[in-house]
Amino acid sequence: MSIQISIPSLVIFLINLLTLAFYYSFYRFHFYRFTEGFLQYTALAFSLFSAGIAIGIQALFLHLVPNADVLWNSFFLSSFVEEFSKLLGIYLFFSKNQDEFTVTDGIFYGLVLGGGFGLLENILYFINTGLWSQVLRSITALPIHMMNGGLVGAFTMMFLFHKNPVFKWGNLSIGFSLCVFIHGLYNLSLFQEIDLLVILPICILTLFFMLEVTIAKSRILVPGQILKLMDMSMEEYEILSRHNRHEGWIQNVQKHISTSGIRLFQYPNLRHTILTIFFLIPGILSIYLLYDSPDWISHKFPDLVKQDYFALFVMYPIVLALMFFFAGILNPYFFRDRMLAVPLFSSVDMQVGDKEENSAIFHITVNLFYLPTSQSYDKNTKATFDLWIGLTCFSGLGGKILWSRENEEGNCGVMCQLDSIPFLFLMKWNLLRLKQNLKNLFLRKVQV
Repeated sequence: MSIQISIPSLVIFLINLLTLAFYYSFYRFHFYRFTEGFLQYTALAFSLFSAGIAIGIQALFLHLVPNADVLWNSFFLSSFVEEFSKLLGIYLFFSKNQDEFTVTDGIFYGLVLGGGFGLLENILYFINTGLWSQVLRSITALPIHMMNGGLVGAFTMMFLFHKNPVFKWGNLSIGFSLCVFIHGLYNLSLFQEIDLLVILPICILTLFFMLEVTIAKSRILVPGQILKLMDMSMEEYEILSRHNRHEGWIQNVQKHISTSGIRLFQYPNLRHTILTIFFLIPGILSIYLLYDSPDWISHKFPDLVKQDYFALFVMYPIVLALMFFFAGILNPYFFRDRMLAVPLFSSVDMQVGDKEENSAIFHITVNLFYLPTSQSYDKNTKATFDLWIGLTCFSGLGGKILWSRENEEGNCGVMCQLDSIPFLFLMKWNLLRLKQNLKNLFLRKVQV
């Protein structure tokens, strides 16, 4: 008994392999050069597990809801189920030895798992819709799975490192929902063939820029084992880092040290510039050929419709050119060291028993903030807080002191947690911060 493989199927398989190799090499050399082969093979094995889970869940829902509409198929049956299966695989991959990894590790091995998942999906769900349409699906679906895997990997690591349920579930839910929505939008454009030339670049570039920001921020986060040695959760570390950044700004102002040289964007390197030009030229030439010799294209490629030609030979090379140009230009040190011209702060009155502390906070996240104090306090000490913004006071807010620290200079500080989320305070805080950020833009221009 012989197994016959058609030429189009072989071509699609090779295109999928080349696409996977291309995006793997792109991210492998873009930001994560030191990898362990065993972990990469393990991530690929977990991609098989995730694909099996996805197929099982989809088969169950196809049996329960056989005649579902296109929105159900796009956003739930395909997008939600597949992203959930990848999330489960990534969680199991990292959960056992989570303290040995960083958020950056989560991104890279999530990319590997997502790439393996996308390759399996494109092979298993091969649909004979025409060679060119299948090529377009292969070179767009796989990177979307891959980048979503990287983002889900980052959100999973943050979930594992966070302790506060609000941070754990809130951050994971928001990030996961964004991945599901973009994946579902991509599915909808394929199923209904609406605005394909608009939706495809939007989905790919949105995921790319989300991943770039996540990569840049992940470089300044510490591994789980360091957080454990510091006896600190990730949310506490981030809040303390923001506080230290504000204190550093005050010291720099006093010492007349400027941080204006720490810019958000870095210059693209020579290799990325060359690759940008390399992909940009074919896209421009394809536009010229489309408008100058459309009959020649129809004669040479009779099965290639105009929309697929534009997507494959114009849009996709330009998207790749943009990806190479913007890859790695975000400066991670901007998120760690750059300070606005005039920061926003809130005055705080903290009452512990018959003692009262008058201090200030520079940043509050949900119901956590760090507060400089005159002395140390015991863990889980009950306290009452009055938070001031200008002349507005939010008084009598109950909470506790999670822990107290004293630095090398002898200055004390406490990490505080309110019993409930002060929504009105946060709304006013974020509104004033937005106004202050706009003022800082003009102040910076005047000062530079």
